[in-house]
Amino acid sequence: MTAPHAMSPLRIIFPVLLFLAICRGPAVASQMEPEMPRGTDPGGIAVAIIDSGVNYTLHRIASRLARNANGECLGFDFHDNDNKPFDLVPGQKLGSGRHHGTRVAGIFLREAPNARLIPYRYRAHSFVTFAKIVDAIAQGPARIVIMSLGGYQKNDWEQFRKAAKANPDILFIISAGNDGRNVDEKPIYPSGFKLDNALVVASTDAFGRLPLASNWGPQTVDVSTPGEGIETFDHTGAKTFVSGSSFAVPRIAALAARFKAINPGWTTQDIKSAIVALAGPSPGDRTRRTKFGWIANPALAGPATQ
Repeated sequence: MTAPHAMSPLRIIFPVLLFLAICRGPAVASQMEPEMPRGTDPGGIAVAIIDSGVNYTLHRIASRLARNANGECLGFDFHDNDNKPFDLVPGQKLGSGRHHGTRVAGIFLREAPNARLIPYRYRAHSFVTFAKIVDAIAQGPARIVIMSLGGYQKNDWEQFRKAAKANPDILFIISAGNDGRNVDEKPIYPSGFKLDNALVVASTDAFGRLPLASNWGPQTVDVSTPGEGIETFDHTGAKTFVSGSSFAVPRIAALAARFKAINPGWTTQDIKSAIVALAGPSPGDRTRRTKFGWIANPALAGPATQ
């Protein structure tokens, strides 16, 4: 596995690809993590995020974390084996600036402000961790999962596939990736498994045009939606703008959470069907790039944020 082509830190679309490129190198010592602030559970639809962690010292995140009766975060850091999933891409040094999960979480929380978040930080060097994370999610309240990550080797993701398939009541929102290729012909995983309980999302600009870096595939990619130049906040809490399929995923996940909030009895397939029903032809691309089409603005589609 090689690292992605030259891209800025803001365009880290698949954080797992980054650790795949270094996972066979020398181990990097665990970094110090700040204490998780105590709080109370905010209520709302629970959504899990599998990523590099989140900066839980930011109030905008800490106030929306799902918590137990003792005020402890329900998420977990599988890299450091503790309950402090602090945002740092596993395998990266503290000063590397490789913070991905916070940016993804910021987009989700803006478009689903009444939801609560359960962050899981993956472990470098161990693909079985992703199956363990799915098992952990299955034991908790989240039935929607944000997965802005992936890799090239099918065998690496087999344990995740089995775990996801064993939990059909969990809906995985997965990024299509940013290699500028047709993933029907050159798959990326886990999107390439075409799981029944998954939605694969590609990024477009505001006019429905796929940038050159966006992956696509009418058999593999379910929908596309604007993920270019999207506003969020960075690891410090400062406003920033990001681009790529990583940042289209939380927009669709927020839409799923809003559907679930007003239809608590809906199944995974009910939510998936409602989302793809909103998709239509892209006005900026005459070539069929996805299975169901383009969603122009997930924040305005479906149920309102209230």
